[in-house]
Amino acid sequence: MRALMLTGVLSVLATGCSFTTAAGLDQCETSADCGGDQVCTKGVCLPQPTGCGTLHGSTDPNAIQMGALVPLHTSTEENASIDESDEQALNAVLLALEEVNQRGIGGKQIALHFCDTGNNAERTKKQAEWLVDNKKVAAVLTAGSSQTLAAAAVTVPRGVLTMSYSATSPELTSLPDTSGGPVGLVWRTSASDAIQGSVIADLLRSDSRLGAPAKVGILYVDDPYGQGLFNIISERLNTGPTRVAHRGYAYPRRGDVKSALEQLDMTYDPDLTVLMGFADDATTILKEASTRTNLKRESGHRWFFSDSVKDKALLEDNVAAGQAQGFYGTAPAQGTGQAFNTFSSRFSDKYKKNPAEYSYTSNAYDAMYLMALSAAYAQGTANAVTGAKMAEGLTKVSSGTSDTNTQLTNSNFTYLSAELAAGRSVNVDGTSGPLDFNAAGEASAPVELWQVQDRSFVTITNVQPPQ
Repeated sequence: MRALMLTGVLSVLATGCSFTTAAGLDQCETSADCGGDQVCTKGVCLPQPTGCGTLHGSTDPNAIQMGALVPLHTSTEENASIDESDEQALNAVLLALEEVNQRGIGGKQIALHFCDTGNNAERTKKQAEWLVDNKKVAAVLTAGSSQTLAAAAVTVPRGVLTMSYSATSPELTSLPDTSGGPVGLVWRTSASDAIQGSVIADLLRSDSRLGAPAKVGILYVDDPYGQGLFNIISERLNTGPTRVAHRGYAYPRRGDVKSALEQLDMTYDPDLTVLMGFADDATTILKEASTRTNLKRESGHRWFFSDSVKDKALLEDNVAAGQAQGFYGTAPAQGTGQAFNTFSSRFSDKYKKNPAEYSYTSNAYDAMYLMALSAAYAQGTANAVTGAKMAEGLTKVSSGTSDTNTQLTNSNFTYLSAELAAGRSVNVDGTSGPLDFNAAGEASAPVELWQVQDRSFVTITNVQPPQ
């Protein structure tokens, strides 16, 4: 049907008829010629993608154009709930954007075009196309592994930088993202699950707090994030002198979890289950598990959670919170230096929330600042902000010759951006820790071990990444 409609529009063009009269479409030169819910696309006023249309930051047409693809809602359904973790991550991004625009980048500010992906890869891809083709963005901020991979399929061929604050799938490490240039265009401030998965496996084998389980179940969401993390944990548990029996069970995102739980409960009966999934699915799973003979906490079964479960929404359900009490999980470690302290204080003051209670807030804040710093490099060295020059700039934030790292605080932004604009390298410690990027656009980082205590996630310790 879509092809037929497009053919009809092209036929109208060929006959010279007016779009308004013959096809119900208006001709345009810019989006200002269209209605408020439309955008000018290739000379035609078309509806803007669902979830897009919000502009943060500068409204100056000469501003540096960037985009943000964030799952503010848990799904694309009309009454979908807010994703609390990504809501606070977006707040962290907006705080960084505000601080950057107060100072400017070579006399310019950043315009950030926001799209709510609804946690849907197909919607993300369409939104990315709109941001690149219509808004002419040089860079896109993304969240989540599936959505980042979907966005990269659009942004990389077009030479647009992609920066994710929460994509952890190991697939991104080997993603072909140079688009013919010398530097990759996909970067992330969150560590690969090759690190988190290895830490989880090592904790299962050796940490007495987890009870030395003889049989481990692994319940994972069936997408690139869950699949990648499951593979890492499984491989790690199968190697070394101490091996642990385990079995994995996949479940569909926001789908039926009963089949996987039935097999886990009746077929395998594990001592402990590693649960990898997002807060809404995790809530459903814990509530259902409370009715299962071998999976409820009263039976002695224990849970261990991955980073995506660390969301206050999980603890708002009495049954799920009760099942999770006292159990442990992992997430990217928050920074411990002045950068994190400054960020935490300003975030708490502005949003009345503790950023440490949500995964990836500090990663999101760092991601926005790194996009701004890389734009400063591009503006200063090429007088033009492009994805390729921004990617080149990111190679300069961890290659300085100084033995001292500069804390990525708002008051240090002017110095850091001036150094990069002059083509000089620096070494930066972000709010999420040292931003020591390798050639693949990734930085190794510690992993936080946290525990559910009452209605909070409490940090127990930080675990250094294993070899």
